Amino acid sequence: MYVLGCSWLVPQIGTGQVIVLVLFGQLFFSAIIDNWGLLHSKVNPINLMRILGLITMFIGVVVLHFI
Repeated sequence: MYVLGCSWLVPQIGTGQVIVLVLFGQLFFSAIIDNWGLLHSKVNPINLMRILGLITMFIGVVVLHFI
């Protein structure tokens, strides 16, 4: 699914933006796993800086796509 999704998205939005979206997804789901202690991980609550960082990454992809 990862390779299919990337090969479908690259011609549409570009390689750089696909890579940033992949990194965003990894960071987003790692924050969720840390917040609830899933997969026997240590609970690390989501704080404001983590949320602002994720929002900044996502806004950067959206802005670069439309500029």
